[in-house]
Amino acid sequence: MRVRALESLLSSIAPFERPKQWLEQYPTNAALAAGVLHHARHRGDVDGRFVCDLGCGCGMLSAAAVLCDAGAVIGVDVDEDALETCRENLESFEPALEVELVRADVVVGVSTRREDGSGDEESSGDDTDARSPVSRLRCDTVVMNPPFGTRRAGADVAFLRAAFRIATGAIYSLHKTSTRAHIEKVAMTKFHAREAEVLAQLKYDLPATYAHHREKSVEIAVDLWRFVPSERSAFIEEEEEKEDGDDIDALARDVSRKARVGGGRGRGRGGERGRGGGRGRGGRR
Repeated sequence: MRVRALESLLSSIAPFERPKQWLEQYPTNAALAAGVLHHARHRGDVDGRFVCDLGCGCGMLSAAAVLCDAGAVIGVDVDEDALETCRENLESFEPALEVELVRADVVVGVSTRREDGSGDEESSGDDTDARSPVSRLRCDTVVMNPPFGTRRAGADVAFLRAAFRIATGAIYSLHKTSTRAHIEKVAMTKFHAREAEVLAQLKYDLPATYAHHREKSVEIAVDLWRFVPSERSAFIEEEEEKEDGDDIDALARDVSRKARVGGGRGRGRGGERGRGGGRGRGGRR
């Protein structure tokens, strides 16, 4: 399918009815989505592949993936209202586009709450909290337009972390051009990307969405990235936990070397006796 034809089909997708600012909910426009999937399909990362849309919102990228002949598509979002809008958008096509919808906070992990094509929820486990991590989801390709992190600091990197743990083939993600150096460094050094390439610099036309917006729209330069994860990428979380554990162990050893315990009391800063069984300054409960 040509880019223009795909863009035309996607133009019927409805935006958020009541966008939530803290989630940085902005609509991905049809032209942007068509561009992302055009690049992904051209590189063989869509046709017949299992594609995951992280932070699927209204379903623009999910719908585009189905229309580009993905083998299976799953859309993940923390917001139930967004998932309902997404489901309605998918059903508006003739025939309806098949996408499995999963309610989850991508920043934390994939939960057990799911919605089938009819909108009914079912639980695949005992915990139905959207913020609870479950068994690792795996797919061939991740596509996403993550938050820029202006409301939840680090949300863009958190989405990228999740994508590297999920994807076995490739990741297509949109990030502000101004963060290019940071994104590349994080991807290569922290998430063990085998490849990190900016495929295109695009213009993201953000419409006035919230009360504080004064302009009708704002044009933001964004990079379309293609990342290829390595075998180590799937174990990012375990490595980070080990690093945290090593830091804690080192701190404990350092404290142990410096501690001077006598008569059940430790000495605080400046030789002051700490209160309550060895707690000096900075040891408040």
